[in-house]
Amino acid sequence: MSCSRSSSRTRLAVLGLTVVLGTLAACGLGSATDQYSMPKAATSVQTPTPLSSVEMESLNTNPHVPVYWLAENDGTVSLYREFVRVKDAADPIADSVRYMLTQKPADPRYFSAWRPSAAVGASVSPDNVITVDLSAKAFGSEVDAGLAERSIAQLVYTATAAAANAGILAEGLEPSVRILVDGESGYEAFGQIPLDHNFVRDVHLAAPLWIIDPQFGGTEKAGQVTFHGVSASFSGGESWEITRRGESPEDNQVVASGDLHTGGDSLGHNEFSFTYVLAPGNYTFSAWGIDAATGRHAGTESKDFAVTK
Repeated sequence: MSCSRSSSRTRLAVLGLTVVLGTLAACGLGSATDQYSMPKAATSVQTPTPLSSVEMESLNTNPHVPVYWLAENDGTVSLYREFVRVKDAADPIADSVRYMLTQKPADPRYFSAWRPSAAVGASVSPDNVITVDLSAKAFGSEVDAGLAERSIAQLVYTATAAAANAGILAEGLEPSVRILVDGESGYEAFGQIPLDHNFVRDVHLAAPLWIIDPQFGGTEKAGQVTFHGVSASFSGGESWEITRRGESPEDNQVVASGDLHTGGDSLGHNEFSFTYVLAPGNYTFSAWGIDAATGRHAGTESKDFAVTK
């Protein structure tokens, strides 16, 4: 589907999941003429998923900053994180939020309903209150209540992640985010959510499983390739699979699979990390949880990447 905009797009709110979220994922950023809505959950195929166990990001000295996006999975929309490189980074919080507002995610499944706006101000108080000041035009897309809630959560997760990643938060205090619009408080975000209080992370809205490395579209050296991510505990356990992609889907070949194991030396209790030797080629790494009652996969996440000599 083309990303060109027309008046017919105003019908998106009542169209099906494929059109609504497919357009969002393809275009990456919202437009003032678009209307976005949550998927109509197919209750007959939904599988219960556990709450996310994602922890606050830790201090990171590399030039990449965390940014959160939205993606559809298991009949709902959840938050997923990517680490991105920002040129001429100066203010970690403002840089991450500005990237979220103006750039596209690397993974084409991810999307954002925010309107592009480079005007971002940010500060942090001694008690971990992060103040973010945005332009009103950033709220220009028309979204339903569910996506309005998740878009605010996307901003809150990105701002708090950036602050933690930069090591500028005081220890022992939960960070919160105060959102100003053009320097003023009390704005009604997306015409739905009053910005008259501070916001904290809502674990109900974060994905229960996502892959950190390799990132979508990334390139790894042949040999030991590291697979790293976070996962909640699913009732039937968690699994992974590496597929070598051929010229057509019929040529794809599973080269390795196994159970995910979280925790261990130098890892958080919710983190998994392992290595596997791969020859040059194009691959997909997939991970998922299993619902013990039904045997169904849940929270499935996949990343395409290449291995070179």
